[in-house]
Amino acid sequence: MIASRRFALPPVLLAAAVLFIAGCPKAKPPPPPPDPTPSEVEAPVAIDDLVPDRTNEGRAVTVTVQGRGFQEGMDVLVGKEPALGLDVQSDSEFTFRASETLAAGSYDVRVVRADGEQALARDAFTVNAKADADGDCRLVTVLFAFNESSLLPESRKLLAENARCIEKRGYSTVRLEGHADERGSTIYNLSLGQRRAESVRSYLLNVGVGSANLTTLSYGEERPAVLGSGESVWGKNRRVEFAVP
Repeated sequence: MIASRRFALPPVLLAAAVLFIAGCPKAKPPPPPPDPTPSEVEAPVAIDDLVPDRTNEGRAVTVTVQGRGFQEGMDVLVGKEPALGLDVQSDSEFTFRASETLAAGSYDVRVVRADGEQALARDAFTVNAKADADGDCRLVTVLFAFNESSLLPESRKLLAENARCIEKRGYSTVRLEGHADERGSTIYNLSLGQRRAESVRSYLLNVGVGSANLTTLSYGEERPAVLGSGESVWGKNRRVEFAVP
């Protein structure tokens, strides 16, 4: 009779076997992300842009305000005065009427909703002082970004001065001539030049130019201000010029 033998694992191997059977401990889940700080939370109401953002002293103008969170029943202040003719068209756009009684200066625009939420745009609307009757003025060309017909901020400032000059000189007719650079087809550039001229016309009408008949005409790429190619040239050819027949 053969005696049975018991086989014993060495202690090191035994410990390894126990760990293998039990499995490695599970990794801890990552901590949750921290709560956003107040500056990271999107405000429920905000003012992004005013078009136009200025007028001339003594001229009423309808202003379109773009942003978010607008509601019926909200209050709008221009400076300390309630806005006139408030019309909320959607939660991202409303219009108001800037009165001809506003004095020259810059005004904050504030929106206050019925639930207390509000937005403030500082110095967002400007009323230009009347020009000196003995001063001189001239109509200047305004430029555009590539493939754009919307007005640049600096173009709006120039157009406000042009509007004042048109009124001061009493022009009966002013022709707005739209141009494009050489890139793009002839038909496309004629259309782009026309859109640019119409954009300028709309701005001038909004800031109160009423004494002159504003006509539009597009030359597309056919009458460049500067010959050649490259951005330094193209940038000067994307424009609207003013002509007094």
